[in-house]
Amino acid sequence: MIRNVTEEDLKELKVIHERFFAEEFRFDDFLLGSMSNFVVTDSVSNKILTGASIRPIAEVVAITDLDAPVRQRVNALYDILQVSNFVLRGTEMYQLHAFVQDEIWEKQLIKAGFKRTIGNALYINI
Repeated sequence: MIRNVTEEDLKELKVIHERFFAEEFRFDDFLLGSMSNFVVTDSVSNKILTGASIRPIAEVVAITDLDAPVRQRVNALYDILQVSNFVLRGTEMYQLHAFVQDEIWEKQLIKAGFKRTIGNALYINI
């Protein structure tokens, strides 16, 4: 059975979180910026099997002229970050994601303040 989260569910979800996920993320982050929250329950006992929160993430997708001098590309990166900060300010999105295949660019993004994700980034086309 699938249904919206209730106040009572939050108490049970907190217990589940403390038991299994306290080292992975803060419980308060479960609802942070969410578009939808729901639980999946056992249809017989109504026991919560899992709770889910769907929230949007901001992703930067950049196309860069790799023939441009490195300094110009780095400056362009900082310009992208400045604009991204401006665009996201006032939204409920607190992170900017970049999915990178190039090791050199990944190192540059880390120097600019990006961090590795906790866990592996996965996706599914809907």
